[in-house]
Amino acid sequence: MYKQMKQLSKILLAVVILAGSINLFLGPHNIAAGGASGIGLLVEYSLGIDRSAVVMVLNILVLTLAAIFLGKEIFFKTLIGSFLFPLALKIVPTGMLVENHWLSVIAGSIIFAVGVALLYDSKASSGGTTIPPLIFKKYWGLSTAIGLLLTDFIIVCMSLYIFGFEAFLFAVLSIGITSISMILIERIQSNLPTLTEKVLAVFNTNV
Repeated sequence: MYKQMKQLSKILLAVVILAGSINLFLGPHNIAAGGASGIGLLVEYSLGIDRSAVVMVLNILVLTLAAIFLGKEIFFKTLIGSFLFPLALKIVPTGMLVENHWLSVIAGSIIFAVGVALLYDSKASSGGTTIPPLIFKKYWGLSTAIGLLLTDFIIVCMSLYIFGFEAFLFAVLSIGITSISMILIERIQSNLPTLTEKVLAVFNTNV
């Protein structure tokens, strides 16, 4: 029970972080840097449909993929994230926290990467385009960071048509920063047990 509550808390924290990166950093500058949230921004700008509603519909579709290709455990964890993320998008305030485009895209992209990494560490997902990378990793051994880069690039190309060339370049930059941040986080996570063992070994030797 404690383990389940801990995982649920981690998923909740992750989706709030993701929503914050979208609503406070990337969204206000029309930076649709991939993901279901990126599609949500594009649809909201073009058709006036609330981004959280768009994300919810997309998540229902990808839940089907999760059930087929990733199994029951990830499906149920994805189910939680898929419904919590649109809710977080609705609840977290929307506003331009940082007016400078460069600072906003850098901060928002790093924060977004932290949120996605937290979800992946819990073997969960917020739905949307975070599902295909999990499938790619399971069946072809492709890094989740690279898989996310490929799926998000398609969405970024759509932003070129809707938001213009400058917003497109910022979106490309955002994807690059997010991918690099995720690769670094994955390496830190993979090396953490080894580093911990070394620290304990030194501590035990001194004792």
